[in-house]
Amino acid sequence: MTQQNRQWAVRVFVAVLALTALANGLGNNILSNYFNEVFHIDSVQRGFIEIPRESPGILCMVLVAALGFLGNLWMSVVAQGLVLVGFIVMGWLSPGYGMMLVFMFVHSLGMHLFMPLNDAISMDLAEQGKVGTTLGRFKGVTTLFNLAAAVLVFFGFRSGFFSFHTRTILPFAIGGICTAGAVVLLAVMAMSSGQRGAVKNHKLLFRKRYMPYYMVTLAYGCQKRIKIVFAPWVVINLLGQGADTVALLTIAVHLAGTWMAPVIGKMLDRLGVKKMLLVEAGYIAVSFSTMGLVAGLLASGRIDPASWQTWLVYGAYVLCVLFEQFNMVHSYMMRAIALDPSEVTRTLSVGLSVDHVMAIIASPVMGVIWHAWGVQYVFVVAMLSALFQVAAAVMTER
Repeated sequence: MTQQNRQWAVRVFVAVLALTALANGLGNNILSNYFNEVFHIDSVQRGFIEIPRESPGILCMVLVAALGFLGNLWMSVVAQGLVLVGFIVMGWLSPGYGMMLVFMFVHSLGMHLFMPLNDAISMDLAEQGKVGTTLGRFKGVTTLFNLAAAVLVFFGFRSGFFSFHTRTILPFAIGGICTAGAVVLLAVMAMSSGQRGAVKNHKLLFRKRYMPYYMVTLAYGCQKRIKIVFAPWVVINLLGQGADTVALLTIAVHLAGTWMAPVIGKMLDRLGVKKMLLVEAGYIAVSFSTMGLVAGLLASGRIDPASWQTWLVYGAYVLCVLFEQFNMVHSYMMRAIALDPSEVTRTLSVGLSVDHVMAIIASPVMGVIWHAWGVQYVFVVAMLSALFQVAAAVMTER
C-alpha cells in the first residue's frame, strides 16, 4: 500500500471508528437501564441475561474461519450489517422480552465479529514501528466519540427527549443510522483495496505459542463483566440512579480515556508487552479493590446515598472502568508473537471466543455471588483474575 493510499484508508477508517463508537455509546451504554426500566429485571436476571448477549463472542472464531475468504473489510461490512438489524428491531419495533433477546443476540453477533477485525485492520494500517502508537490514536478516536454519545445520552434523558417508554427508542434508532453510515464506508474501503487480509486456510487456529494471549483474554472475559454489568449495576441498583447519571459517569470515563489511550499506546512502543502486562495487572488490582471496598460500604449502609460520600462511589467507578483502555495491550501482544501476519485475525477471534466463554460463565456466577455473599466479593473475584496477566507477562519474552 502506498503512503497516499494508506493516509486515505486511515482517514476513512477513522470515520468508521467514529460512527461505530457513536452507535456503541448510544446502544451498549444504556442497555442496563433499558433492561431495568422496560423489563424490570433483578441482579440475578441481570447476570443471566449476559448469556444470550455474550454467547455470540464464542461463535466469533467460527465465523471468522468460515468468512475468511471475504477479507477483513468485507467481513466488517457483514458484521456492521448484523449490528444494524439489531438496532432496527430494538429501536423501531418495540419487541417483547423474548424477541428482544433474539435480536440483541443478532446485534451482539455483529459487534463481536467486528472486534477482532477492528484490531486487525488498525494494525494493518499502522506504520512500521508505530503499531502501539497507532492503536492508541485509534482507541483515542473511539473513546472521544463514545464520550460524544454519552453527552447525547445525558442531555437526551435529562431533558426527556430520550425515553424508554416510547414506541421508537431514539438512542437505538440513531445508533442504527450511524451503523448504516459505517457499513457504507467499510464497503467503499473494501472495494478500493480488494481482498486485503483474505485467508485461504479457514481452519480454526490454536497454537501453544499463543497461550499467553489466550490467558489474558480469559482474564479479560472475567474483568469485562465489571465494566459492562456489575459496576453500572452498583450505580443503578444500589444508588438508584438513572441513565442520565450513568451517562455522566461515562462522560468522565471517556474524558480520562481520551488522554489515557494515547499514553498507553506510546508506552507499549517504549516498554514492550511484558512490562505493560504487569502495569495492567497492577492497575486492575488497585482499581477493582477500591470499587469493591466502596460498593461493600454502600451495600452495608455505611455510605449514605444522599450524602457527599456518593462521590466516593462515582470516583471508584471511573477508576475501575478505565481498565478497558489496556485492552490494546492484548492485540499488540498477539501481533508481536504471531508466526505469520495472516494468523493475526484468526487468533484474535479465537481469543475473543475464549474471552466470552469466561464471560458466559462469570456473569451468572458473579450475579449469584452478589446475591448470596455481597457485592464486594464480585470485585474480589475479578481482581484475582489479574494474576493471569502476571502469568502471561512471565511467559512473554519482552
